Amino acid sequence: MQMLNFKKPFLMMLTVLLTTLTITSCSKKDDDATNDGSFHLNAKIGSKDRTFSDLRARWVDGGNYLEITGRVSSNEWLTITVLNQTTRVPIGKYNLDDNTPFSLLTTYTLIENNTQKNYTASRATVWPDLFNLEITKIDNNVVEGKFTGTLVIGSGLTTLETITVENGSFSVPFK
Repeated sequence: MQMLNFKKPFLMMLTVLLTTLTITSCSKKDDDATNDGSFHLNAKIGSKDRTFSDLRARWVDGGNYLEITGRVSSNEWLTITVLNQTTRVPIGKYNLDDNTPFSLLTTYTLIENNTQKNYTASRATVWPDLFNLEITKIDNNVVEGKFTGTLVIGSGLTTLETITVENGSFSVPFK
């Protein structure tokens, strides 16, 4: 991955991404939340309206990282992560390349025809990715908000594919 500023925060985000992909793709716990109507994670991704299930939010590193995950199936999932070095993630608006100490890392993974595609948006890339997240509620039980963006598959300085994410909304339980 070619980066404009290859710094320690990027390495941390990459580590979280790889860990998330490994955990999400290799394990399924019996207590995973399902979409029973009271919780949701929905978005239009590309041309398809997607309703995710197996919803889960979790605090990582004492609350400095907030991870929100949902699956459509074992072949399709979305993970949104807000990262900070020192502060718990609060309610607020987050943009991919703003100048705040909060970084975003979003991954939409799709496996089709035995090929895994990882579309991402993260800070300081050379690709035309973008992501906007608004967290409107966080308590001990749930995180809620909305999101939009453009996620990218890239190689070096080349953008290979993009996919739009529109009208995203979520109400996801903490696990």
